[in-house]
Amino acid sequence: MRGADIRSIQALADLRAGLMRFGADTEAALRAMDAQVRQTLEYLGERQRHWEAKVRAAEEEYRRAWAALQACQSREYTDPKTGRTYIPPCTQEQEWVRRASQALAEAQARLREVVEWRRLVERTAEEFQRQARRMAAWVREELPKASRLLESKVNTLYAYASLGPGGGSTFAQATFTTLPPADAAASTAALGALLAAVGIGVAGIATIRWLSQGVRKALGDVGEALAADLTQQEGNLREIPFDQPKHGFDRVFLTSNGRVVILESKVHKRGEFHPGQTQHGEQGSPEWVAATAEKMADPFSAQWSPANERIAALIRDMGMENVPVVAVVIETETGQAHIYHRQSNEMWTPLQEGISLAEVLSADTNPPTPPPGGLERETSPEREIAGGPEQLG
Repeated sequence: MRGADIRSIQALADLRAGLMRFGADTEAALRAMDAQVRQTLEYLGERQRHWEAKVRAAEEEYRRAWAALQACQSREYTDPKTGRTYIPPCTQEQEWVRRASQALAEAQARLREVVEWRRLVERTAEEFQRQARRMAAWVREELPKASRLLESKVNTLYAYASLGPGGGSTFAQATFTTLPPADAAASTAALGALLAAVGIGVAGIATIRWLSQGVRKALGDVGEALAADLTQQEGNLREIPFDQPKHGFDRVFLTSNGRVVILESKVHKRGEFHPGQTQHGEQGSPEWVAATAEKMADPFSAQWSPANERIAALIRDMGMENVPVVAVVIETETGQAHIYHRQSNEMWTPLQEGISLAEVLSADTNPPTPPPGGLERETSPEREIAGGPEQLG
């Protein structure tokens, strides 16, 4: 019976790590939003007290103005000659009453507005806090369940893959089969089903959207991970961990005799290989290798790190023209992969059926240049770069 073709166990492990980061980020966001709601309510309460005081002051001012007007109008008199009664015009008092009445009306309107907003925010805050409590409870209770489930599946798949031929993944020659990168997008829907299964409600819609974005970003690296796995197995190579630059080598490997091998991964819906063109030449060319290694060794470059500098030193020891570069192109829909290789100023060459990548890489008889002061290295390249072979996994 043919074994399953397992190529994306790390994607599940990355998903589990993403879930746990999401849980921590969600709890932090809920706390921040709750604090903001409380701050808004406190502000509205302060404004309500402010305008209540303004209304009381305006009412007192209006009473004083009205009393002054009444007192003025009470000073009417009768003309003894004509017998007619006259009332003073009280112009200043009437203007005082008008201004006091207007100020009171404005203060009362502002108070009503603040009270209405406070009631609206309180009702909205109650609904938010109810949903936030549900979300927080889900994060605390259900996310760990999903994490444990993914951890169990990852462990099971690693155990299955370790069985070897018949139990783990196998490769064909010339055309290889990997997980179709397009299928990885379906994991978003599967994750949504998983979340629904553990009881997520309406409040979880935002969760699924966030995870979709996070998973899509993570799946951008699936093609590279599949290419690295294929290259490592077919070339009998050992991957070197390094601080991967934004623009540079995708992965770096060592052969059994300490030669550096560089990997470039591509994902294309028709499986076509189009090497990138850079200001330092085509990807894979000695000029491109030299320019990238130079940046990795430059302490003032964003691509520098101690590990990267040591890799650059190994490349310089070998000679840029002696560094083989491997490209793996994976078809988006089918998962079929094709391997290309080049060295020196040769053209990119597709790996032919019946010839393994390990044979191609071992066919080059140019050994690494020994360092000055000795014919052999005191330590292996792996130990120089990563602190010892045991740290390479």
